[in-house]
Amino acid sequence: MPLNRTRPIFPTACRLFSRATTIFALLATLGASFCGPELTTPGDTDVTGTWFAAGPAAGMTSITMTLSQTSDGHVTGTFTAMGTPGKQVCPTTGPCALASTINGANTVLQVNLELKNAGTFTGQVITATQLRGTMTRSENSQVEFDRTSFP
Repeated sequence: MPLNRTRPIFPTACRLFSRATTIFALLATLGASFCGPELTTPGDTDVTGTWFAAGPAAGMTSITMTLSQTSDGHVTGTFTAMGTPGKQVCPTTGPCALASTINGANTVLQVNLELKNAGTFTGQVITATQLRGTMTRSENSQVEFDRTSFP
């Protein structure tokens, strides 16, 4: 008796696979629309104000940052700190005072700040009064900043 080749051998399995593929494609498309904001979107908490960390972090202690944030998340400001010889641009005779500018961004992903000639800070806003992250120069150091004043 010849085989009937006009019908699939497993018609139910083929329909189930087709439906599963359609549902998966629909869910993947729908899920992509709920992924969240662009990672360059400004963070919810404005970091404008004065922040302090005792350190040590990246060869610095007594780090004070005065920051100003624009509506697009761009951050500028100044910092002062005490630098350590060998880890910062201090003479070998002892610690030195550091002061310069800050440029960076506060986004929904993280806060990135470049402390000119001293290193970088990468971290998150933990609360409206606390930043936590890593200071980097020649090595990475965990650091926590507390907000000491608001605008």
